[in-house]
Amino acid sequence: MDGKKISGGREGWNVPVSVETGKRILDVEFNRGVFVARSRLELEAMANASYELHYTTDAEVFGQNSFCDFWLVDAGTGRTVTPVRKAAVEKQSNPETSASLSK
Repeated sequence: MDGKKISGGREGWNVPVSVETGKRILDVEFNRGVFVARSRLELEAMANASYELHYTTDAEVFGQNSFCDFWLVDAGTGRTVTPVRKAAVEKQSNPETSASLSK
């Protein structure tokens, strides 16, 4: 977030992260097995709001493994608060444990 890595690893995918009020830049990542997708979301974070990272992907056992779409939703209203960003799914030769936000 804002250029700072939030270490949670794969085990921390559903751990809440505090977001300060104001313009925030979130670099988000999807990991499934050896597949990874990354994108950047820009958010105008409001006081006393709660946000959820949502995604959809075709990275599955018999899937195409080609894309992952990311977007943020205001958890209180269900309203989408960022544009949907499409990212390419890439195969890693040596997957690392890395930070990602939860769905």
